[in-house]
Amino acid sequence: MDKLAKWCIWLRRRSFFRVAQRTFAVLMPIATVGAFFQVLQDSVFAPESFIYNLFDFDKIMSDRFWDIGTSLSQCVVEVIFGLFCLFTVYFSASFTAKIYRKDATMAGISATTSLLVMIYLFQLGLTGRISLLTGGYLGFQYTFFALLLGYGVGQVFHWLGADYESVNYEHTKLVQDRAIKALKPTLVTVIGGVIIGGILYAVISKVKANFSLSAMTSTVENSNNLLITVPSTALASFLSWLGIEEPILRLSNVETSAAATANLTYVMRRGSIWKIPYPYLGGSLISTYGVMGGCAVVLALAVAILIWGRRKEPETVAKMNLWPLLFSSSRGFLVGLPVILNPIYVIQLILVPVVNMLIAALAIFLHIVPTPVYPILTGTPGPLVPFFATNGNWPTLIFSIFLFCLDVVMMIPAVKLDNRTKALLQSYEMEDDSHV
Repeated sequence: MDKLAKWCIWLRRRSFFRVAQRTFAVLMPIATVGAFFQVLQDSVFAPESFIYNLFDFDKIMSDRFWDIGTSLSQCVVEVIFGLFCLFTVYFSASFTAKIYRKDATMAGISATTSLLVMIYLFQLGLTGRISLLTGGYLGFQYTFFALLLGYGVGQVFHWLGADYESVNYEHTKLVQDRAIKALKPTLVTVIGGVIIGGILYAVISKVKANFSLSAMTSTVENSNNLLITVPSTALASFLSWLGIEEPILRLSNVETSAAATANLTYVMRRGSIWKIPYPYLGGSLISTYGVMGGCAVVLALAVAILIWGRRKEPETVAKMNLWPLLFSSSRGFLVGLPVILNPIYVIQLILVPVVNMLIAALAIFLHIVPTPVYPILTGTPGPLVPFFATNGNWPTLIFSIFLFCLDVVMMIPAVKLDNRTKALLQSYEMEDDSHV
């Protein structure tokens, strides 16, 4: 445990991870607010959602109130999570510049400009028309790339920018001086963005490639082979830990899966949920058991922190995000803890979905539970997803509750490692103070 804790401390002290931690710390409030509004959007004001149908809002909610609530919740979610990369790249560059005592404000502005230039050219090459804020490439699911770009821009300011010491009040002359001093790294940054964006534009325009993940993920979604599904889930979970959420979102979306449609058609015709054509269907196993609707693994981590945690900050974040996590909105917790790029949680975030799928596949093979085939309502609490996906099969409910409890138990080593890491950090700080 001590060796792992020391390794985590060493890794988190690297400049990139320090920048990521500070970036997520400052974005925690806005991500938490966005998570609550995402629950409103997906679960309260969505006719196909769990809460909407549970409380029969179609009858008790007026159309005017529904229109206002839908518009407001969608607006907040789109602004916060649809443009999350803009916030991320700014603060990533800003905190990187601060490490080296450079102009953090100008670094953040330069990084944001460079990102927008690259996205602009990328979209222009992909669609052939001017489109900047469409396509979702500034959204939460590409956070890692924004972090990486911001860190790179901060390094440009590290090597080319002038030293900067912040003052309480800057006169216009001081502001002009710092802007002139930042001209060189800013120019290099923007030109770099133009070059990278130009390369993307040229490549995409020439090959006319479809850069969505649909083609790659459809193979896994329609696969009945665990040797394909399990490694793909592990890789997608690792990418999600990095801050690239798109693959796991694609893999857990079974609405367009041809094999899922075949399974559902078989059940509707035969009237039986057993002996379906694709019993180990990748998309169904991933969405129903691997991630249990998208948030059950992270919810298990939050529960483990509340039970075994010894630190006030993670417990506070877990309590604030417990309601969104219960209804499949995990982004506030992922940023607030943070879970993304936190070496303490990487093993569990990869291992837990894989273990869930393997145990579920074994249970299906032994006919303990049937294969989930029915579509579920959005915002359904994670442990209840398999129950509704099997049309209310009671053994499945017992099995999914057992699986969730197992997930919580598997999260305990990570929580204890976090506790030990904090204890070691405090002892190091006390040793440093004693030498002063």
